[in-house]
Amino acid sequence: MGAELSCLLSRRGWLRLGGVSLAELALSQHVHGERAGPAPATRSCVLFVLQGGPSQLDIWDLKPSAPAEVRGPFRPASTSVAGLQLVEYLPRLARVAHLFTIVRSMTHKTVFHHAAGYYALSGQPPLRDGTVLSAGETDHPHPGAILALKQPAAPGLTAVSLPNLIEEGFHPIPAQGAGFLGARYAPFAVNGDPNEPTFAVEGLKGDHLRKDIGERRRLLQSVNRARDWLEAEPNVRHMGAVQQRALDLLSSGAAHQAFDLGSEPARLRDRYGRHKAGQSLLLARRLVEAGVRMVTVYWGGRLNKPLPYWDTHEALAGRLKDELLPPFDQCFSAFLEDLDARGLLKTTLVVCLGEFGRTPKMGQFTGNGADPTGRDHWPHCYSLVVAGGPAGGGRVIGRSDHRGAYPADDPIAPEDVMATLLSGLGVNPRDPVRDSFGRSVPLCAGRVMPSLFGT
Repeated sequence: MGAELSCLLSRRGWLRLGGVSLAELALSQHVHGERAGPAPATRSCVLFVLQGGPSQLDIWDLKPSAPAEVRGPFRPASTSVAGLQLVEYLPRLARVAHLFTIVRSMTHKTVFHHAAGYYALSGQPPLRDGTVLSAGETDHPHPGAILALKQPAAPGLTAVSLPNLIEEGFHPIPAQGAGFLGARYAPFAVNGDPNEPTFAVEGLKGDHLRKDIGERRRLLQSVNRARDWLEAEPNVRHMGAVQQRALDLLSSGAAHQAFDLGSEPARLRDRYGRHKAGQSLLLARRLVEAGVRMVTVYWGGRLNKPLPYWDTHEALAGRLKDELLPPFDQCFSAFLEDLDARGLLKTTLVVCLGEFGRTPKMGQFTGNGADPTGRDHWPHCYSLVVAGGPAGGGRVIGRSDHRGAYPADDPIAPEDVMATLLSGLGVNPRDPVRDSFGRSVPLCAGRVMPSLFGT
């Protein structure tokens, strides 16, 4: 199956991506893209994005000795690591706590989902905070796009995002694409619910695929006949062979099999959970096995429609206990165990993050509505989880104060996480790149923090 998946990704790399033509994608991978150097010790990364702002005080950083309005409704529970506690509703993750590390001193000042999501995904502080910050060509890129620029998979896909991009209202949160690097470097977006029996990647469906391939072939032939003058450009002379190879790859039947999660043992699919997040993480594991450098799994969608995801302004206790923590505990623990059992955790960085945390006090108002049963947005101190590669597990990095309101030591900003992540994948975050205004800027201006990923 590993060979089939690798073969598939070579095919899928030539599918239409965000309006980019087959020729443009081929050109970006084989003409403009830099060739990958020696593979770093850490080969891949999975970002697991919990949209809405998970409550650090009710999941990762409980304060059982604090006043009731701070400590919240839940109790801490012991884990496989002495002295490390999680919320009582993560029993499976508690048993594998030795596989992951909790960072309890994340901090920034951006309070709205769009701007904070952009900050978390790009490592670039937003120019402004606000409820609507539309994605555009001037954005800093997703780290998967940076990998596609600096270390493209050859052949195959460098970065994939699934199962849906996240948005607030009708505006996608920025930094899920390539921004000023150009759409040719954007992560390949897989849309849909992998838990659905009819799930299939768009463009890989039977007769539709064959018809589409034929149409693309005829279109490329027409374009090539009409643009013979391009032959004068040396970098373009070999594009015909690249295009033909891409079309031949796409037309092979192996592509239909690789995204068939039904080929996984039913018991393993059950272990991940027969829900969207669980099957998305299972698909992420398959992509990592196939050589994809970065997979982003979004637990979210259109914020508050139909569910508010991790944005627990009200009814926090019930929403976490009944709707969010059980499936999260199931799928994330299964994912870590599966990677570990297959030897993939040693070469795969895993980062589980949200855009911010929640207020130290239940019902505390910061501008987004006060309800005594919930917590508002709070970027000043929150938690994330890292695992895999040299990150190791069973550790806690940083410490919050007695209310979980501000870092008590080792403050870490989103740009530090992103710079360290890129460094761990073999990319120098200080390498210059031209932004949309022609300025030379670093890929990421954060600090590389050896303690963060255990490097």
